[in-house]
Amino acid sequence: MRLVLDASVAVAAARPGEPSHRAARLRVSRVLRGADEIVVPALFSVEVGAALARAGEPLPAVRAYVDALVSAAVIVAPLGPRSAHRARETAMRWQLRAADGVYVWLAVREGLPLCTLDREVQQRGGGACQVIAP
Repeated sequence: MRLVLDASVAVAAARPGEPSHRAARLRVSRVLRGADEIVVPALFSVEVGAALARAGEPLPAVRAYVDALVSAAVIVAPLGPRSAHRARETAMRWQLRAADGVYVWLAVREGLPLCTLDREVQQRGGGACQVIAP
């Protein structure tokens, strides 16, 4: 399956104490095995790395994990001025937080489902694109 992977899934997959860890880990395992193909915005590595570092995960492990996921991505979408404009319009239209608007915009642009654990994105972003759980 090809999908846009939200940072929330990658973070939950790396943290056994997260409520959706098991489902997220299964999805991330599929990505790392090549069974699923992911598309992510360039912001993905910043979000996942920062969240795991803030949670106290060892930095070498965080780097290796994020690098493995980004390497598995079939597209790492840059966020240049035109893309930022479109993501901004998406965020405003669906009343999303900034980064969430980027993921929803990317899912719309690529015509792919967005895999997320974020309930607000599920509720608001579902009007713009297909939203799935891990």
